[in-house]
This record gives sequence, structure tokens and C-alpha cells, in this order.
Amino acid sequence: MVNQQNKTGLQKDVFLADEADQWFERNKLALSPDRSDNVVEAISAAGIRPRSVLEIGCANGWRLNRLHQLFGAACVGVDPSSKAITQGIETFPGLDLRVGSADELPGDAGEYDLVIFGFCFYLIDPILHFRCVAEADRVLLDNGFLVISDFLAPIPYHNVYSHREGVRSFKLDFSRYFLAHPAYNLIYRALDQGKSDLHNPDRREGVDILVKCLSTAFPFNPFTK
Repeated sequence: MVNQQNKTGLQKDVFLADEADQWFERNKLALSPDRSDNVVEAISAAGIRPRSVLEIGCANGWRLNRLHQLFGAACVGVDPSSKAITQGIETFPGLDLRVGSADELPGDAGEYDLVIFGFCFYLIDPILHFRCVAEADRVLLDNGFLVISDFLAPIPYHNVYSHREGVRSFKLDFSRYFLAHPAYNLIYRALDQGKSDLHNPDRREGVDILVKCLSTAFPFNPFTK
């Protein structure tokens, strides 16, 4: 059995050490600011006009740069790849890019009106899932929007990560973590038609948009006469 723990600790430590840099080297040629993107398309289709954005798993910031250009939003990104962040700082000087992980996010409470998980949740250690959810909720403004781009698996399970021994990829409908709280509602879902195999749940990818509204999550007692 492959153990998600390894010599350096959690998967988070493996990616911060060098696997995130390896991912970036494998994929950097595809991270063009001009590429079509289902996340940006979903944000535009939902009529969202963000002013402050945090992307978790931002790579070199190519998507944030697009959002900065489209909406003039102040954009912050975190990614475990120091190579990606270094390139992004050089290429997109208007962005605030930092090396980091989803369980410890930059920003004060309610600092961003849009938080994006950029196809990274499936590689986060399950032991850190609740911490990551709490951090995303902490920095997201009430009445703000949460975007999750990831696999859309019908049940939780894992696969062996093909690029690194001892690492797993975890599948789940990750929006369920947030939807367990009445402050969050799913307002938009779109499958990635270019990548998804509708007949194979293991290859189903998509974008969810949730809205956070804590102020109306717990109305006055409806059973009071």
C-alpha cells in the first residue's frame, strides 16, 4: 500500500520541496496568458466582477493576470513552486505572488471577494482539508464568491500520483465541504468539455462557483408563533 506520509512528512512538504517545481517544468509551456480558460469563462458567465482575488495553486499567475486585465482586480496568488512564483513575478509585475500552500493563506479576514482553488485540491493531504476550508472561508468576504476547479468525483477515493512515488491524488466533489455550511450555495457548475469523459467519473473535471452569505445563513426561528 502507498502511504501518503513520506520521508519529508506530508504531501505538502513534497510539493514545497521540489515536486511543485517539477510540475511547473512539465507544464509551463501551456501556461500562456492567452490560453482559453474555463475558470475565467465561468466567472464571466456568472456575472462576477471581482475587486480582490486570491488564487490557490496559481502557478506563475497566468490566470490572475487575465483577471487583473479584465476587471482591474488586485490579485494575490500562492503556489508551492518557487520556480513558478519567480517566473510569475518577472512576467506579471502587477500581481502579488507568493510561495505557499492552501492551509496557511495570506490576507486578513474577509480580504478577498473572490477565492479560487486552481485545480490543486486533489493533491492536498486529507488531514489538511478542514484547515484549508477554514482558511479559504476566513479570507473570503461575506457575499463573496468561491471558485473550485478540480475533479468532480461522485464518491471519495484516491489514485496513485503518476509523477512521484508515495504521492496520491484524492478525488471528491470538493464543494461538498463548503456546502455543508448554510452560508454557502452552489450557483454555477460547468464541466470542462475539453478534458472530461462523461462516461468515466475518474476523468470528470469542472468548475464550481459558490456564493458565501453568512448574514442570511441562520434566519430567525421559523417555528416561533
